[in-house]
Amino acid sequence: MRIDMHVHIADVGSIASGAQPPFLWSNGILARILHKVFFSGDSPLVKGTSNTHWENQLSQWVKESQIDKVVLLALDKVYDKDGHCQNDTTRFSVKNDLVLQSTMGNDHFLFGASIHPYRKDAINILEKVVSQGACLIKWIPSAQYIEPDDSRCLEFYEAMAHHGIPLLSHTGVEHSLGCRRTPFNHPDRLIPALKKGVNVIAAHCGTRLFLHEKSFFHSWCKLARRHENCFGDLSALPVITRIPALRKIFSDTILQQKVVYGSDFPSFSSPLWCWQLGAKQILRLSKISNPIERNYRVMQTLGVPDAVFRKAHSILKC
Repeated sequence: MRIDMHVHIADVGSIASGAQPPFLWSNGILARILHKVFFSGDSPLVKGTSNTHWENQLSQWVKESQIDKVVLLALDKVYDKDGHCQNDTTRFSVKNDLVLQSTMGNDHFLFGASIHPYRKDAINILEKVVSQGACLIKWIPSAQYIEPDDSRCLEFYEAMAHHGIPLLSHTGVEHSLGCRRTPFNHPDRLIPALKKGVNVIAAHCGTRLFLHEKSFFHSWCKLARRHENCFGDLSALPVITRIPALRKIFSDTILQQKVVYGSDFPSFSSPLWCWQLGAKQILRLSKISNPIERNYRVMQTLGVPDAVFRKAHSILKC
């Protein structure tokens, strides 16, 4: 079974109605991506837009692609170290209930939950989402103000290990939400989770997007070699600046066993950003209108073996 384990969603119905003051609008990047992928033309979301629109469209794309299932990701709000919700500093969030509702009754969707470990009810919520069928827990530490090596996380890691649910955590510089706490995304901060027995998936393998940025790729490589339960996902790696890291992974017999497939939908890259493919392949791949299939074919053309697309099934709780 081929699984894309890194698919982002938004509550577009709430945003369009004005019920949710959207960080999407002030950010610009996410707004443009959302419009381009799910809506025709350049006009913004209009009142009356519902989540059913994007659910049906995404489900159809998956059905018509060679990907069997995608993991839809929630994103919890910011909480301070005393466990209090910080709405003012939460730049973007997606509720677990929204993702659960989207996945219910849809064979193409899997439930990716998000729980801030500083919450006073974090373990209770973990038990709840596990009972509801969550297959992983998603973090963006820099955006959620999570320090993964904080002692407050240890009890949560123990609970995750007990339930056998993996952690998908962003590593490297984060761009879409414009957060400045990049040190929180260092792969080494995930060592306590690894030591507690949690299967940890470092999103993007710690790679950098721009050459002037600090790369955490080599740190991830060391962790992946040292810890049996350390993995990385390939989301957003088909970019000219990240393809060298992709090629290093697949030239290393150990590292190629430690990666799983993710796309980072809807913000994954265009074939035009993969100059290493050559003009003929870029032109061929650019003609594929289905974005789920297109990203799969780009990765396939870059040499990602079929086993990588199928590996997530052995790591996720599903």
